[in-house]
Amino acid sequence: MPLSTVELAEARQAASDLLEQAGLEAYLFEIEPRQGHWELRVECAVPQGWQTLALPVDKDLLLASRKDAAVRHQLLEDWRRRFGACKVSSKANNKK
Repeated sequence: MPLSTVELAEARQAASDLLEQAGLEAYLFEIEPRQGHWELRVECAVPQGWQTLALPVDKDLLLASRKDAAVRHQLLEDWRRRFGACKVSSKANNKK
């Protein structure tokens, strides 16, 4: 099925919401459709400068995260583990 502009915009907003909740201090991101999956590319601040991460993302889970708290929590916890060295704001540390 071809990718719709609306679906891509919804996925981008879902990723943005999750990244905001993750509390990264500074980041840039993009959602990129790939063959068979989607990819979240994140550039985040680390103590030495910046690092780029590429995370495979299940499109259906990402879209479901906008309305399903359990899915949102699952993705957020998975992403936080993968962000590793990315700087997290002090506000986010207080929310954990």
